[in-house]
Amino acid sequence: SLRMIARLSLLALLSVAIYAQGGPNDVPPFLQNADQATRASFFAVLQANGNKPEPQVNAAVDQWASRQSPAVKLAYTNFKAEVEKYQKEEESAHSAAVSAFSPAARAADAQLSQIAAKQGLSFEAKQQEITNYINSLDAGVKAEIIKAMGGQQ
Repeated sequence: SLRMIARLSLLALLSVAIYAQGGPNDVPPFLQNADQATRASFFAVLQANGNKPEPQVNAAVDQWASRQSPAVKLAYTNFKAEVEKYQKEEESAHSAAVSAFSPAARAADAQLSQIAAKQGLSFEAKQQEITNYINSLDAGVKAEIIKAMGGQQ
């Protein structure tokens, strides 16, 4: 979901960008021109930290980036700037969507935002909690939330 992606961390965006498209052969933009060893080292960092809380994963990825070639560092910095811009745009779109929600959908959205903001959960655990919560909603509220999220969970 675009809205949830915007609320999750850089790792969430990386994971979605990479794994939603078929796995490690699909690389984030900052690795498009990187050699195989650089790509492998990035995926190793993601794999080694995948079950840690998001701030720790982000720190590990930042640390990884700091050790890369100038070209990869620059591409990573540009990617992070794009992510931040995207998150701001998504927040605006989200605010507009929430203003049109029914009271029940607004309450559900607030709960989803709380789940997304939780510290100490791995990306996978957070994603599972969000999915479970959405699946537990009344059908009408669930439809409203999913529609606002772009029609996907």
